[in-house]
Amino acid sequence: MVKREILNSDGSLMAVKVELAEGFTGDIDRHPEEQISYIEKGKVEFEVRGVKRILAKGDIQYIPSNVEHQVTVIEECIILDIFTPIRKDLIPI
Repeated sequence: MVKREILNSDGSLMAVKVELAEGFTGDIDRHPEEQISYIEKGKVEFEVRGVKRILAKGDIQYIPSNVEHQVTVIEECIILDIFTPIRKDLIPI
């Protein structure tokens, strides 16, 4: 289960609240936007440039532009993703 809610997409910054179910593994992703992911709840494993990190509530992961990354959910989680510039592919038509 993936639930996304765009909290703000003004100027050159975008904030997206993402809820992920335990056991979810995302596709390998790569995009030109820089990203910071703040873990509001739960526990996840982020793999960025082949380096894996376990993150829990209060932790932050930086993802540079055009770098492959993937998330695996260890415990149901809520993540606040911040992108710059705005990820237009996430804005509903």
